[in-house]
Amino acid sequence: MPVCQFGGININYKVFGEGFPLVLIHPFSASLEFWAPQIEKLSPKYQIIAYDVRGHGLSSAPAGEENYTLDILVEDLHHLLEHLGVAKAYIGGLSLGGAISLGYAGRHPDTVKALLICDIHGGFQPPSDPAIQAAMDEGREKGERYARERGMADFARRQIATGTAFPPVPKDEALQEQHVERMARFPVNGYIGVGRARPWEAEWQRQAADNINVPTLITVGSDDLPMVVSGTRILHEHIKGSRYVVIKGSVHETARWRPDLFTQAVIEFLEAVEAGKPVAGEITVG
Repeated sequence: MPVCQFGGININYKVFGEGFPLVLIHPFSASLEFWAPQIEKLSPKYQIIAYDVRGHGLSSAPAGEENYTLDILVEDLHHLLEHLGVAKAYIGGLSLGGAISLGYAGRHPDTVKALLICDIHGGFQPPSDPAIQAAMDEGREKGERYARERGMADFARRQIATGTAFPPVPKDEALQEQHVERMARFPVNGYIGVGRARPWEAEWQRQAADNINVPTLITVGSDDLPMVVSGTRILHEHIKGSRYVVIKGSVHETARWRPDLFTQAVIEFLEAVEAGKPVAGEITVG
């Protein structure tokens, strides 16, 4: 399988189809397989480049939160596109991947033809209440100890038992099984390193957003976390001329829970870009 190697790091990737390159960057705890429904629909027209973010899937997972800053994750993508000889592409990602796509557009604007930022607040609405942040940190530390001692599969089972897995997982047996399988493939170094680094909260994303001057799609599920719903709207206000799509009835990871609506939103956005039409506005689907 293809791997991009640099500085002792291996980035696992796959390329699907032909056409203008479209990069898809998965969310936290997932892998490039997350995009299977979108790859099926989009690869007949675009060259889809999907990869495992470091700390995930089959990519390297070094120990230490210093290895998972947004700056580093952005440069991983830059190395990958250089490795593939891609000079310009559509860059898109969801949640953690959305932060990487926004950061990449900020650091390497000449490489980005259009931008897709999905289900991420762009640094505009991180948790601000010290008590809430302290509780989150305490929960994360307990989770880290459990994952180290018992492994990621048992950690996922603990999430289900305590109701801390994202809905609708806790109420559906089939989804619970999928959740355990997904987390079992998540390297513990990646879970701890990315969780501590919190690249999706990097403050410099906000400055990057104000400087974006390419067509941009921002998506969010109507039932996502309040900080994501409000943060994406603020992000939309800061990226001039962006298109804001609310997908009704979806929680976090809209591409997973409402794949047809999500993929159609992407197709319509890219078709508008290619036709030279304005993309600005707000749309609710579903």
